[in-house]
Amino acid sequence: MFLFQNMIKAANETDKQQTIVKLHEQSKKTLEQEILNYRDEAQKQRKIIYQLEKERDRYINEASCTHWPRL
Repeated sequence: MFLFQNMIKAANETDKQQTIVKLHEQSKKTLEQEILNYRDEAQKQRKIIYQLEKERDRYINEASCTHWPRL
């Protein structure tokens, strides 16, 4: 009887551990996906920043050309 109870406890503990492992695996997948999403968003923002910097430089160039008459 004692051996059977220990076997039941061990089986229950194994089930608990398997559930915990599954939860950790799912959390890992979720976090990995979030990291990919943040990387994608950062890349988009870098592109936007680059375009804004180009636009700024173009306006600076245009402004400097209009303030200084050509000889």
